[in-house]
Amino acid sequence: MDQLTQTFGWDNSDALKECFRRSGATEPLRACIGPLPLSGAVIVRWTADDADTAIRSIVPHPDSYRIAIQLEPQQSEVWNDSAPVWSGVIGANRFRVCMPGAQGRWLRLSGCDIVNIFVPTATVRSMAASCGQSLSTLSSNWIAPDRVVMDLTLKLLDADTLAGDWAPQFRDHLTSALVAYLLQQHAQLPAASATSSLAGSRLQKILTYMAERLAEEIAVVDMAEACAMSASHFSREFHKSVGMPPHQYLMKLRIERARELLVGGDARIIDVALDLGFSNASHFSRAFARRYGVAPAAFRQLARDVQTEACSVAD
Repeated sequence: MDQLTQTFGWDNSDALKECFRRSGATEPLRACIGPLPLSGAVIVRWTADDADTAIRSIVPHPDSYRIAIQLEPQQSEVWNDSAPVWSGVIGANRFRVCMPGAQGRWLRLSGCDIVNIFVPTATVRSMAASCGQSLSTLSSNWIAPDRVVMDLTLKLLDADTLAGDWAPQFRDHLTSALVAYLLQQHAQLPAASATSSLAGSRLQKILTYMAERLAEEIAVVDMAEACAMSASHFSREFHKSVGMPPHQYLMKLRIERARELLVGGDARIIDVALDLGFSNASHFSRAFARRYGVAPAAFRQLARDVQTEACSVAD
């Protein structure tokens, strides 16, 4: 991969397009912009109408963060080396921060509309230092919904219309705004987990406790008692270790389990909702759509359509 990066650098659009072809972007790119004059960022958007049944290797860049934004729902299988990390529909309006040099493999089982923004590590370090931040990296995440990231991305794509001849400068300032926002919301402080008193086997115990009680309304005080902590101390330490409040994490577990049940079974949506502790189908549908970008019924139909298409291709 490093040899590929050295051969196809980021200094011209043809090199960028070749890197994306190697990663599976076989359709013509809708946008290929950069490097921008100040930030050095590169913006690439590509779309495809059909699935790609070949397993592709992701061509990494060793010195840039990759911010991947899904503009439309997409069915994918993703592996980190040989370990699966995702299987299913990635909802629209979700983004992921990928670390410099991150490698992997993926299989795209539907059409797609994806934006990738590459931001040099030097740009991130410089902005962090200018604010006196002591941080090691932006946090790697997985398909997080974020309206600010989406709004800035759409403005980056539409800069030629919005700013005309000033589009490069406009995009540079938008990139700075995006990096500043990510540093505020998704910065990983050095040894953050090591400073938490909720870690190791103690943390694993409470995560297991929560996973085994998805249908129950678990109060924070009950979780805290399971860890021999006060409720306020537990909430702070859980957020520090996991990156989100306890009930938000519990909701994440419920929705992920719901996705598995919708894809792998024929249970009625209302039964899935009630079995996972939701008060009604409407509450479940809203929570599911916030995470995956589509309502449960549409998600199930999309998954079935993709499975049928994959089987017909295999035959």
